Formats: sequence, structure tokens, C-alpha cells
Amino acid sequence: MINKEALEKLLANQPPEIRGKGILLFNGMSAGARAYQTESSATNLRNWQAAEAAMTAFIEGLDRRAAADAEQFSTLADVLDYLKDAGWKATKATLYRHKDEGKILPRRDGSYYFRDVEKYARTFLKQQATGKRIQERVDELQRKKLEKELQNLELEISRKTFALERDQEKYIPKELMDIELAGRAGILEAGLKHWIQSHAADWIRMSEGNTKKAGELIQFMYHGIDEHINEYASVREYRVIIDDDEPGLDTETGEETETGDENEQDEGAPQ
Repeated sequence: MINKEALEKLLANQPPEIRGKGILLFNGMSAGARAYQTESSATNLRNWQAAEAAMTAFIEGLDRRAAADAEQFSTLADVLDYLKDAGWKATKATLYRHKDEGKILPRRDGSYYFRDVEKYARTFLKQQATGKRIQERVDELQRKKLEKELQNLELEISRKTFALERDQEKYIPKELMDIELAGRAGILEAGLKHWIQSHAADWIRMSEGNTKKAGELIQFMYHGIDEHINEYASVREYRVIIDDDEPGLDTETGEETETGDENEQDEGAPQ
């Protein structure tokens, strides 16, 4: 198991994100060892072994990276072959032009180091698979992420706005709206039945049993329906008396009612 001093030497020249990961894994492994020493249970042993395995895999990865960084290419032709195999869009003309522009240069020994070639490719070349540079791809992903965050923010604002307006009683609860609609439907039904009862005799006298007067009768009935619907559509308060008898009309107030028992229910239109 690696100790703290050896880990510090291993991480000395690594980027901050690599150093952070290494320290985190080392602390996890140390904590697992202490837990097992305190309580030698099977669970603590598995946790310690898992942390130690993760630390070992991390160190092996650093070793492979160091070996790759030490890899060298003798000529630009070798660099070009590697770039093509690695999935970068590169041509001989482009590579030599970039060398003249100082975008890729050999070390003092005349060779091109792997780390330098990778940095050059990520900075100046496009990927064959996407046709974009690494930074362009990162920017696109960042843009999509910001768009999604903006959508979520707008949705959250919409939810909070609705909740505020609901608390301010700007909305009618669905159950109350259903009751209101059901009540008005009952009023309409009662009114239409009363209208038929009130005018049936007039219709009989008008038609005189003559089918040729059907058109005149229909127009008369249409006119009556229009008047009744217009009256129903007006903003007003109704009083409905619930009874099993046929509906009638309150002759004193002119309001639609159902005659019968004194069991009354007030229905009010929205103010």
C-alpha cells in the first residue's frame, strides 16, 4: 500500500484535478484501513479492499500516462500517422504549415513528444467523428446545458407564479367549478322544462293540427329558446329548490325553481 510521501512525489507535477482525485482516493483507503482495525467485520474488510483497489488502479493509470508522455515521434510523418489513427483530421500540408507557424515544434533533440502532439491536436485540429475542435464540442455541450437550465428556471418561475396567484385566490378550485357547472346545468334543464310546459298550449293552438305550419312553429320555438338561453347566460344569482316534482316557476320573483319541499340550496354565479 502506497504511503503519503510516495503519493506526494507521484502527484507533484500532476494537474490539480488529478491531484485532487489522488488525495481523495488515498484518504478513502486510509479511512477504510482504520475502520477495519477498529472493527474487523466482513463489511469493513470489503470497503477497505475496494478503496485499496481504486487507489491501485489510479496509480497504474498515472504510470501509463507517464509512459505515454515519454513517447516520442521522430518525424512529422510519424506525427501525422498517429494523428490520423487517433481520429484527428490532419493532412501533410496542414501539419507542415502549422510547424512553420510555431503551433507544433520539436524538442531540443529534434523529436516530437506525445504530450506536445496531444496538446497541439486538442488546440488546433478537428475530430474526424464530429468535424469540430474539442473546445467547440465543449462549448456546444455547455450551450445545451445552459439552455436546459434556462428552461428549468422558466418552469420554476411559472410554478411559483401559479402558486402565488392561487394563494391570492385568482383561480377557482376545480371542485368548486364542477359544482357551479352542475348547478347551472340543473337550472338550464329546469328552465327548459318549465318553458315547454308554459308554451305547449300556445304551440297546439298555433299549429291547429296543420303540418304545413310546422315551419312557423319551429321558428316560434327557436325564438323562445334564444330568449331562454340569453336569460340563462346573463350574470345573475339563482335559487334552486331541490324536489322530485316537475320544475315550475316562482310566480312572485320570476326565478326558476323546483316546487315541492322546503329543502333549498342556493347556487351563485361567480361574482
